[in-house]
This record gives sequence, structure tokens and C-alpha cells, in this order.
Amino acid sequence: MLSFEAKKDASFKKIKEFCALNQAAINNIEEFVILLLKENHNFNFIGKSTISDIWDRHILDSAQILQYIDDKNVKIADLGTGAGFPGVVISILGAREVHLIEKSVRKCEFLRKAKMLSPNRLYVHQARIEEIEEQKFDVLTSRALASLEKLLDYNLKFVKNDGYGLFLKGKNLNEEIEVAKKIFDFKYELFPSLTSDESAIIKVWEVRKK
Repeated sequence: MLSFEAKKDASFKKIKEFCALNQAAINNIEEFVILLLKENHNFNFIGKSTISDIWDRHILDSAQILQYIDDKNVKIADLGTGAGFPGVVISILGAREVHLIEKSVRKCEFLRKAKMLSPNRLYVHQARIEEIEEQKFDVLTSRALASLEKLLDYNLKFVKNDGYGLFLKGKNLNEEIEVAKKIFDFKYELFPSLTSDESAIIKVWEVRKK
């Protein structure tokens, strides 16, 4: 069994394979984890069973989508960001403009503290996704938020014509794709997850309702 520090080192090693990590980014991610674990005592932002695996289960899992965002200067919206996954993580690691959309007041209070750890533009929107004005983004992200069908609906509302969605999904993804195909025409590509054999990242673009 790896120690907490060994798990951290292993995750940073994997992140360095696709992200130019500097010491400031490493320090800020470490501070983010410290802040999250401190706040988690009161609010249970992440499941207690995942705390010992936070580096793999939450940090690396979030960071891996940076591999598929070629231009870090694009405008990104992270839907249902929760405790900052993946939005805060990818912001600290180099995404230049990220909008965190989260309905929970307490989580947004935490996110406003966490945003101080990012050198990039990081905005917190305390609102239900349906309440967000008709803003358009280059990239939409989400992690364990909703079915692919629902995410494609959000894609239609929020993503620019030449933009795309990047969604971290679990073991039911293939079934979700088949359901979504009945309602939408869309192009997609699947990428293997670095943290789970049962998970994947799906990139979707040119989404249209049938």
C-alpha cells in the first residue's frame, strides 16, 4: 500500500507526462488539497472513502483532460464543478480562463477560497446550470454530473459552433452513447482514463438535435 506522499508523487509524475509543471503549480495543487481536506471535515465535499486516494481519484482524474485541450487560452465552462473537479485543477495547471458553475452555496464559498490558488482567470457562478445566461464557451467540461444525453443538451446551449465538450464518464458510457444517438447527431472520440479501466473521457463536437 502506497503512502499518501507516494501517491502524490506518482500522480505528479503522470501529470508531468502531458503538462509542463512548474514548482508554483505543484505548490498550488498541494495547497488546494490541504484546503479541501481541511474544509471536508465540516462539509463532506468528497467522500471520506476517497480521501486516501485523493491524488489519483480526484487530482490526476481531473488533470488528465488537459491532454485534450490543445489551446489553453480558450474559454472553458466546468458544469457542476462541486469541490473544483476538474475546473480548479485544470485552472491551476494552465487553463487560462475557467468558469465554475455550481449550485451549492457552501461549495461556492469553498471555490472562492480555492480560486486564490490559481494564477489564471477563474470565475465562480453560484447558480443552477439552467439559470446561466446564454453565454458561449469554447470547451465544456464535467465530471460525474449527468447522462451523456443531458450533457449534449448543455453542449447545444453553451458551446460555440467550433467548440467541443470533454466529459469524464464511468462504466455505462457505451450505453449512454447509444441512448444519446437516438436524440442527437454528434461526432465523438473516446480516450482511456488514466485512473480507472472502467472510465473514459468522451470528446463531443458538431452536436445537433435530430
